[in-house]
Amino acid sequence: IGMISTVFPTIIIVATILSCNALASEYGIAMAAVGMLSTLGVTLAQDAYGPIADNAGGIAEMAELEERVRDTTDALDALGNTTA
Repeated sequence: IGMISTVFPTIIIVATILSCNALASEYGIAMAAVGMLSTLGVTLAQDAYGPIADNAGGIAEMAELEERVRDTTDALDALGNTTA
């Protein structure tokens, strides 16, 4: 799936750039770029959260807490496992 999975998002981005260029020239492209970058803060915050939840899961496992605690920390850790 690797490289094939990037085809659809690439087509969407190219179509967005071309339509923004047609609608508002270079200013439209600049606004589209700022719009795409506006999600950067949320993505970085999620990336920083993963190791914290992973450590909490390890502590819960070492402390031999209930299985539901480990399930919760695993779900939270999955949120932080993104590729920026």
